[in-house]
Amino acid sequence: GKANPQAKLITPAIVRMDGDNGYTPLAIQRGVPILADAAQQIGIAAMGITNTYHFAALWPETEALAERGLVGLACTAYKPTVAPHGAKKPLFGTNPLSFAWPRPGQTPLVFDMATSAKALGDVQIAARDGHQVPLGTGLDPDGNPTTDPAKIANGGVLLPFGGYKGSAIAMMVELLCAGMVGERFSFEAAKVDNNDGGPAGGGEFLLAMSPAIMAGPDWAAHAEGFFAELTGLEGVRLPGQRRHANRLSDAPRPINAELVEEIRSLCK
Repeated sequence: GKANPQAKLITPAIVRMDGDNGYTPLAIQRGVPILADAAQQIGIAAMGITNTYHFAALWPETEALAERGLVGLACTAYKPTVAPHGAKKPLFGTNPLSFAWPRPGQTPLVFDMATSAKALGDVQIAARDGHQVPLGTGLDPDGNPTTDPAKIANGGVLLPFGGYKGSAIAMMVELLCAGMVGERFSFEAAKVDNNDGGPAGGGEFLLAMSPAIMAGPDWAAHAEGFFAELTGLEGVRLPGQRRHANRLSDAPRPINAELVEEIRSLCK
């Protein structure tokens, strides 16, 4: 409650945000407008966030940049839960990244994904609900491939998506969020974490780019032509399309009855 994140312009295009050991959303709330202003003036700008605890999705910050007419990219590292390709011990976090593209007059294109084969939260939900996960999601505590999410979540490890390709992207996220920003790598965050179940301290890297400055006045129409070709293919929808439709809809939302009871029990 006492955190007071402070942003500093290191150069006209580089923002350094010190989160003052608070949760990341407050640092994002204060930093994104500064980052956006820099990108709108110069064409491209980056922000590094340090001394924060990240516990949320990345799409809110990239979507906020897209709503300002900017292309947004964000990534963050976490405690080790993912084994690099070929290994059986964790070194990477799930290391998510998010990308957003502005679409004037309509909701932006946004995606947010872990670089692990499955997000840790999805594995934990599968374990809670008694579901199996696809082979290739992770290894059990003995280093063997398994479809049992409980064995992955309790002493096992996740695997990167796409084998060595996902492993390389997870490594890139580590370097951007720790090496570039000046924060802890995932393995360093684990060494100082108290393992109380809360989020580990770490950094986040954000990049904002102006398509209007870089591509010129026809950038939006050009991109929309691409989206039309893409969605014209049978079975294809844009990332985030369903989420945006659900957000705009006032229809009822089906919720698992057991989850409702669990939430109510926590409120007693």
